[in-house]
Amino acid sequence: MTDTAERAIGEAESWLVSAKDKLGMAENDEAAAIVCCSLAIHAIIRANDAISLKFLRVKATRHDDAPAIFSKLLQQGKLGSENRRFIRLLQKAMSDKSGADYGKKAFHYSEAKKYVEDAEEFVAAVKSLVK
Repeated sequence: MTDTAERAIGEAESWLVSAKDKLGMAENDEAAAIVCCSLAIHAIIRANDAISLKFLRVKATRHDDAPAIFSKLLQQGKLGSENRRFIRLLQKAMSDKSGADYGKKAFHYSEAKKYVEDAEEFVAAVKSLVK
């Protein structure tokens, strides 16, 4: 199975839908907040895969490489400077990924809500560049 930008953005949107759904339960349930963050982080990762597949025809082989690949796209002028703000989001998401995936870090509703909002914004920005 070949990974494509279109497939990656479609998966990013699916991860995001799941994160939004889980957010409804996260307000009073710390476990749901953790899962919600993990889902949103996976949406961010797949959106980043989409943008790198579109313009570089490769994707990060390690999640820690995601911010560097995005930076490379900015440096090459393939993304507008208004997208520079997403570098911090990618850095934070990669830093929090293991903690969210394996329950090594506590996340609360406010963090889950922020991750969902940020993922929604990032996925929408990438979708407009990929489609």
